Amino acid sequence: MTMLGLRNGQWIRLVQIFSAKMVLEVFGGAGAIWGFSEAVGLRHPSTIWFWRPCALIIGAVFFVRWMMQIQDFIDENKSKRLGTFHHEMVKSETDELPLKNEDDVSYGST
Repeated sequence: MTMLGLRNGQWIRLVQIFSAKMVLEVFGGAGAIWGFSEAVGLRHPSTIWFWRPCALIIGAVFFVRWMMQIQDFIDENKSKRLGTFHHEMVKSETDELPLKNEDDVSYGST
């Protein structure tokens, strides 16, 4: 069964790859801003109002990037599948074409 052009094995691979990317890249990007601002002394109780939206904006940017990577993964796997299918179709069509004998070839003269 396929959904969005991916087979079950491809869905499992998608979840494996992109769940790790979600944690590392999306949550990590937002957490890096939050943690770094505290580590260098920029974030303290009176500046949380500024740093919380900064971390959320960075997280949102990386979330959109993450979704675009998923879309690229799906598109790439669809095109690989269609490319293989197209190659097999062309191959089967050309296998059915009759071959002419060399004696039957004319080069424009009758």
